[in-house]
Amino acid sequence: MLEEVLINKQSFFKTKYMGNLEIIDKHINHILEFDQGRQISNIGGYQSNFINFGFEELINFTTIAISKILEKDNLQPNLDCFWLNINSGTNHNVGHIHGFNLMSCVYYHKVCCDKSPLVFTSMVPAVEPYEKIFIPNNQDLIFFNGIYPHRVDGCGHNDHQRISIALNYNLKEKQ
Repeated sequence: MLEEVLINKQSFFKTKYMGNLEIIDKHINHILEFDQGRQISNIGGYQSNFINFGFEELINFTTIAISKILEKDNLQPNLDCFWLNINSGTNHNVGHIHGFNLMSCVYYHKVCCDKSPLVFTSMVPAVEPYEKIFIPNNQDLIFFNGIYPHRVDGCGHNDHQRISIALNYNLKEKQ
């Protein structure tokens, strides 16, 4: 079931992933063994390079969910890229967007606590600034427009760890 949540005339969608978590753990361990990672919007922590293998069940699940979200817009999703994020409670991601003509998705594999939210906000000064806070739980999936500015706050606890996978989908008109 997808639930639509309004954000200042924008929406994000959320659902739960109920797939095989052991396979996801195996893929994560494989990535960590061979990928040194990169720094993009993350301050501390680990962000993999783009992944080009595995996670088939998760990808199929997110593709179907995005197709349902886009039904009325006559658009179809095509996976563009995805990557792994592993952060301690003191790591965070600064405000950023994922790109234009994209639907983005974040899968929360492991969440440390409720003090590390995904925060949708405005990246430019606004007469009426806003923030919409999403507090994820394990196996939550959240879908949002790739141009929607957001950040991830750290909870502040060194011994906490959160693991997520971010996916971006290009959007094309259905033929």
